[in-house]
Amino acid sequence: MIPLILGLLLAAPFSEIAHRVRIDHETGPVHADYRMRIDVRHQQLGTAGPGGRASTLRCRWEADMVVDRQARHPAGTLQRALRQERVAAGSRPGWCTANRAVIAKDVASATKDMRGAVEALARQDAETLRAELDRIGPGNS
Repeated sequence: MIPLILGLLLAAPFSEIAHRVRIDHETGPVHADYRMRIDVRHQQLGTAGPGGRASTLRCRWEADMVVDRQARHPAGTLQRALRQERVAAGSRPGWCTANRAVIAKDVASATKDMRGAVEALARQDAETLRAELDRIGPGNS
C-alpha cells in the first residue's frame, strides 16, 4: 500500500513563541522578529481489516518546527523560514482523519517548551542575516 501523506499546518492549543533580537550593522540597527509555528505531517499506514479480522491501520505523524524571521531594515524587510525537522513524532491506531484532534493534543504536549529551540535557531540565523545585510550594503539603503 502506498502511504498517504497529508500536510497540516497545526493551529494547536499551544502558546505562540515569539523572539526578538537587535543586530547592530554598519547600515544601522536591524530588528528581527522570529515567530514559531508547527508543521505536522501525517502518514496513513496499514489496511482496514475485512469483517472479523483486525485492522492494521495506523497514523504516523511527525512535527517540524518552523520559525519565520522578519528583519526590518531601511532597505526593506528580510524574510526567511528556518526549519528544524522532527521535533516530535508519534503514532496512533486507526485513520489519520479520525485522530486529528488527539494528534493535535499530542503535538501540543510534545512541543510546549520550545522557547530554547526558537532562540537557538535565531542565534544560528544571525550570521545568515548579517550576510544578507552585507549584500544589501550601505549604499543600497
